[in-house]
Amino acid sequence: MATKDFGAIETDYAFFMSHATEAKSDVQEYARKLADFPDGRTGIHLLDFGCGTGEFSQQLLEELAWPKSALTLTLFEPVDHQQELAASKLSRFSDHAIASLGEASYDRRPTFDLIVSNHVLYYAEDLAQTIDQLLERLAGQGRMLLAMAGYENALIKLWKVGFDLLKQPIPFYVAEDVADCLATHNLHVETSSAGYQIRFPDSEENRWKILRFLFGDYLRQIPRDELLREFDQYVQNDHIVIDTFSQHFDVQFPAQK
Repeated sequence: MATKDFGAIETDYAFFMSHATEAKSDVQEYARKLADFPDGRTGIHLLDFGCGTGEFSQQLLEELAWPKSALTLTLFEPVDHQQELAASKLSRFSDHAIASLGEASYDRRPTFDLIVSNHVLYYAEDLAQTIDQLLERLAGQGRMLLAMAGYENALIKLWKVGFDLLKQPIPFYVAEDVADCLATHNLHVETSSAGYQIRFPDSEENRWKILRFLFGDYLRQIPRDELLREFDQYVQNDHIVIDTFSQHFDVQFPAQK
């Protein structure tokens, strides 16, 4: 599924996460949407699609505080050791064994009451196919919650600058692409935005950490100085301070009449 190797930029991603309020903002938005989700349900089978090391879902499940007996978790993460870490972190939230999406046979594929994919679909090999496959796994009364940055997000604007320097389009998907794919299905989709801030001490190395996280292997091909200068507009008192936002999609099948 992924076309970006997060294993190679793991420390740079960790730097971004530790200097951004993105996760906290997304948790609050998901929790707002899911406040009444357990009502009338005897159990919740949740798929965390692109779980990483489980840090985000750990924060989300702490906020939701659902009964351990009611929650069943299935994880998908293309970096094996990260999924193992996620399973270890998240095991305390469920009385049931944590499953891996790849373990289910085709004939016994489970459906999920809730699918969460947080800032993952940028890197799908085929976005339309991935969304189709997720919808196939969504229960009739289920919800799928997706978070993505769009073209107005400051980091996506950095992508635009960098790939323009390479004279090529952004090779990853953004929120607008997700919206277009969802629009091809008969779905009920609610959208919202969640603002967050990135703040870190200004230095060339710290700027470079954010760029390595964003561009991965592409970075070695991009003119260094031009891209580093893009941070100048965000300098405040020896720090880089970026205020931006993510798009959220709350996806359901239409109510049956």
